[in-house]
Amino acid sequence: MNIYIYPARDLENPYIENVIDTLESETCFVLNKNKTNKYGILDLLMNILKVDTYYLNWPENLADRRFGFLQSIAFVCIFTILKLFNKKIIWMMHNKISHSKKGLLSKIVIFYILINKSDIVLTHAKEGISFGNTFLKNKRPIYYFPHPFENKMHKIKKQNEKNIDILIWGSISPYKGIDTFLEYLDLHALSNKYKIHIVGKISDEKLKNRLEKYENKNIIIEDTFVDENELEQLFSRTKLVLLTYAGYSTLASGALMDTLSYGVNVIGPDVGAFRDLREEGLIKTFSNYDDLIVKIDESLSENKNNAEKSIAFILKHSWENFGQWLCKIIRDKR
Repeated sequence: MNIYIYPARDLENPYIENVIDTLESETCFVLNKNKTNKYGILDLLMNILKVDTYYLNWPENLADRRFGFLQSIAFVCIFTILKLFNKKIIWMMHNKISHSKKGLLSKIVIFYILINKSDIVLTHAKEGISFGNTFLKNKRPIYYFPHPFENKMHKIKKQNEKNIDILIWGSISPYKGIDTFLEYLDLHALSNKYKIHIVGKISDEKLKNRLEKYENKNIIIEDTFVDENELEQLFSRTKLVLLTYAGYSTLASGALMDTLSYGVNVIGPDVGAFRDLREEGLIKTFSNYDDLIVKIDESLSENKNNAEKSIAFILKHSWENFGQWLCKIIRDKR
């Protein structure tokens, strides 16, 4: 069967890369596997007569882009055309709603269309099922598969001295809540209690200024993109990774799965995929910052990791298994 992935292959987005590669390893053929989105959302109409199934990721976020309102309108029209041509449409619900509130009305409209009119709705968090069901006019399955893994534990060098208590990594945006966490530490005289290393590209100057107020000898902030080699070196020195995600919108997290794939201890908010992995006994979650400090102290004093326990879960939910699972769902819906 011929599948069209949106957005197309993007070297900055390993998720799309991995989806394309895993589908290509099965009975599916990705028509645009070696292409980029030259004409943006209009690319969905390219090769429309050859495509059997469209796999959509984040179209609800079109309002964040240049001419976002016009692109959102164009998407609604294109979606209607695809349905008139009897094309199967898969939508991966990555988040409850966009992390950004820009163009919120158009995002809600597109979300409502996707949840009700897509032929297959997928999610990487069990919470996505319950959340999605509140918007469905006609009850039908929402399919859950944990965010797929690649086992990378062999890439971490064993190091006796771990001189980073808490590592916070990945793109640094307001919805991550890193600034409010540092503010909490400052207000409760805890700014020097932990050796904290924060690394990632900061999304805007105002947020950067807020974060820099809390820098000291124990809190290091690097406003830079971190590549895989650098990340592996940081993981080898790290006792635990903290993912602060403060927003209501979060369901799944690529950073969460990347971290777990290296066998590093993780603490995150008690939402979405974080809650799913806590129920599997693989990570710890927190409900508020008071609770977070308790969980951090517990993890640092225990000085253990769940690497061995994580391996079975990672192997079960590999990219290869995700591809097999998804192709079977597509075939069953034909």
